[in-house]
Amino acid sequence: MRLLGRFDVRRAGKPISISSRPAQSLFAYLILHAGTAHRREKLAGMLWPDSLEETARDNLRHALWRMRKALEAASSTRFLHAVDVAISFKESPDYWLDAAELEKLNEHTSADELSAVLSEYQGELLPGFYDEWVVLEREHLYSIFEHHMARLLSLLQAEQRWLDILDWGERWIKLGQKPEPAYRALMTAHAAKGDMSKVAATYERCAKSLKEFGMEPSEQTKELYKNLKSGKEVPKAVSVEAKPIAKVPSSNIPVPLTSFIGRQKELQEIAKLVSSSRLVTLTGPGGVGKTRLAIQTSNKLVSKFKDGVWWINLVALKDASLVPQSVAKVVNIGEVPNQPLIETLARNLQSRQILLVLDNCEHLISACAQLADYLLGTCKNLRILATSREALDILGETAWAVPSLALPKAKESLSVKSLNQFESIHLFKDRAMLAQPRFELTDQNAKLVVQICQRLSGMPLAIELAAARTKMMMVEEIAKRLDDRFSLLTSGNRAALPRHQTLRAAIDWSYGLLNDPERILFRRLAAFIGGFTLDAAEAVCSFGELRRDQVFDLLGRLVDKSLVIAEPTSTLNETRYFLLETIREYAREKLLEAAEEDFMRDLHLEFFANFAERIEPLLFDGHATWNDRLYLDIENIEAALQWSMIHRNNEPVHQSAKRVQFGLSLVGALSWFLVTRAPHELALLKQALAQPIAAQKTLARAKALNTAGFLDWTARYLDEGRAFLEEALSIGRKLKNTLTVAWSHAYLGAIADFQGDYARANLFLEQAISLSPELGEWGKLVSAFALTLQGDTLTQQANLLRARGVFENSISLLRELESKNWLAYAVRLFGYLELREGNYDRSLAYFKESLWLNREVGHHVGKIAGITSIAAYLVARSQLVSAAKLFGAVDALVEAANTPLVATDRMEYEHYFAEVHNQLDGAAFAKAWGDGHAMILEQAIEFALKEADM
Repeated sequence: MRLLGRFDVRRAGKPISISSRPAQSLFAYLILHAGTAHRREKLAGMLWPDSLEETARDNLRHALWRMRKALEAASSTRFLHAVDVAISFKESPDYWLDAAELEKLNEHTSADELSAVLSEYQGELLPGFYDEWVVLEREHLYSIFEHHMARLLSLLQAEQRWLDILDWGERWIKLGQKPEPAYRALMTAHAAKGDMSKVAATYERCAKSLKEFGMEPSEQTKELYKNLKSGKEVPKAVSVEAKPIAKVPSSNIPVPLTSFIGRQKELQEIAKLVSSSRLVTLTGPGGVGKTRLAIQTSNKLVSKFKDGVWWINLVALKDASLVPQSVAKVVNIGEVPNQPLIETLARNLQSRQILLVLDNCEHLISACAQLADYLLGTCKNLRILATSREALDILGETAWAVPSLALPKAKESLSVKSLNQFESIHLFKDRAMLAQPRFELTDQNAKLVVQICQRLSGMPLAIELAAARTKMMMVEEIAKRLDDRFSLLTSGNRAALPRHQTLRAAIDWSYGLLNDPERILFRRLAAFIGGFTLDAAEAVCSFGELRRDQVFDLLGRLVDKSLVIAEPTSTLNETRYFLLETIREYAREKLLEAAEEDFMRDLHLEFFANFAERIEPLLFDGHATWNDRLYLDIENIEAALQWSMIHRNNEPVHQSAKRVQFGLSLVGALSWFLVTRAPHELALLKQALAQPIAAQKTLARAKALNTAGFLDWTARYLDEGRAFLEEALSIGRKLKNTLTVAWSHAYLGAIADFQGDYARANLFLEQAISLSPELGEWGKLVSAFALTLQGDTLTQQANLLRARGVFENSISLLRELESKNWLAYAVRLFGYLELREGNYDRSLAYFKESLWLNREVGHHVGKIAGITSIAAYLVARSQLVSAAKLFGAVDALVEAANTPLVATDRMEYEHYFAEVHNQLDGAAFAKAWGDGHAMILEQAIEFALKEADM
């Protein structure tokens, strides 16, 4: 029987026809493991892993019937033994199997005996079969063949059999694995025969073949070629054993068919960890590239281990008890009667300097942990590199989370050339060119490629599958179809493991390893977008089958299994958690299947509305902590607000109305946060207010209207803002809510000020101030806000003396309140007053304070306004070129932010810009303006502060 190179079963020279592929696969597995009884459920699960259990068992019965039928025709049923629970194939000298002969070879087999057996190796095991167990067995048998081929060539060199070496070296190369030992043996044989031109040609062939794998000849091969060419290493007539070849550490590391992209820093770090830690586990979600990273690392480490680097692929193994057998097979250690195999392994590995690579441990995690713990405890020179979706969790382990590939930042504008520095983009381009050789990364498609890689979270498997689609569709079409990514991202690579042939299968593998409570939490976490805290997860996800006190432990388990990522936030001293976007989409599918999405989204909205109302008073002090905290949740806030506008046809009106009120409460509580950190949410807020169901005259609507009016004021949509504020004022009066009325008056005063209606502005501002004593701490803030605007109205009317007193009162009150957000604006306005009066030093001090405060609270547009104020100062001090540079920077930064300066800052910008433009020579202005336009924000701030101090 032959399984190497082809499936060929014969009796007395006549073929036995086993007609179906599953029956052939079953027959091959049984005969390769002859003498071992295999439980039926194990065989069914192994051969049909993606089928339901009942379907798999039916398939097994059908395959067994076909196999029996074929063997009965050959009168060979005496070898097959099938009972209710198990199936086995009998070991017997009455049949011959090429793979079995290969496994019988040992270190004492002579060159002629090796030649006889290795001649039967006609190619890889079961070509065209893609079962997971076949992949594992194929690698195992090839590693045995490779080991004995290297040994045969070494023996032939020792016996000076140059023609045999030329024959066997070429045979090995023709099998397609590009073996360096074969090329070295050929070079040595050609040199012994005195044909140096063929030595050079052989080396060139070696280099060219390895280049196809993105590799180059090893240092050993280079050194041999150099020595042969120079005459330093000439084969002697007495003995020509190739010592360098004999000393090469053995390995069976898989050879990938595609190039390895990037990850150089990671490779160095992992190699360093392996040298300092005896157990290193690469963890991460499916498709993040753990196996590929382990292959590259292993190749780099081969020379460090005298007794080799051995790859044990566990992906196809279903039975945890067989983990020691898998290791023993690869390192060629046989079982000893009456001795546990794990002890036999330990005794044999005790003196070896060896690296074992355990790939895909997650479904056998306990067995792998026990094996690693025992072997490392008894074999001092042994090291283990493992890949798993969770750590083995034993003493001495170093768990290293494999990151996604590097991505450009969101909204980062980069040239096509510079995009290649990002591993994710480079990978997409490389794999797209394999699928479609005419593919190019161009100015036209670069933005879409970046978008695809970002939406796939830099996950290598997902990017490779997306790039493969360029064979049949344009990049634009791929980007559009990412909403249905699990249908889009399937692979045409039949040789890939089944769980890597589609994106869904990669995540299914991880999901299948979860217990029921873990699955429940996993799917519910899909409600969060952009991350979440433990408190949020506990509040939103605990209902029904899941108690709040379970969430902490379950979340930890999902982190351990690489489905959830935990990241500490240094500024907030808390851990945030998130799901990669592709994994979140999968979790959302499970949420939909469980019919929980609507309820989860309601809980998510309610949580963030309540959270916003709870921290609203803390947002006005301007300390960055809570603003930073909210900014991390900006995607959750936006999703919650969007959900508040969803109305199901079959749900009661009161339920939709409740949802709307939560949405309005959310934005109503976040007015100052939205102004400083997320002014772009104004359009979504207006959309929420425009819904008919949101028209009820509630306090939540009034607060949301005030927020919309405030945002409109900052964006200079003054007429629309006034309409919002007037409605808020009307509702506040009707509900007798003094705080709402006071804020409406204050914001209306701000709008009237910017419209130049100073009398009306003053009336509104005075009304706001008069209400403040009733409002406690809130009243102080309303009063300080109104006084600041009052100071501006007086400044605009040139009543500078009175304006000074009002500003001083406002600033004093804001300092008492530690309201840094509004203090930054107030001191900047006061700085402009000092500038008008020629008090340059005082104006600069206020401008600097404003800039530093805005930096502290993270107010992006406020920082740009601070640069504007220092530019105005430079104009007043006749530093026109520097001022022109800063005005150019401000223009570019405002355009990039897509948010205008507030009206006062814009008026000052226009006034001082006109002075610079009029006074500076045209060419000088254009150059300075262009230089400023090229600055990023921090460069502009640094330049402004430096020039102001000169």
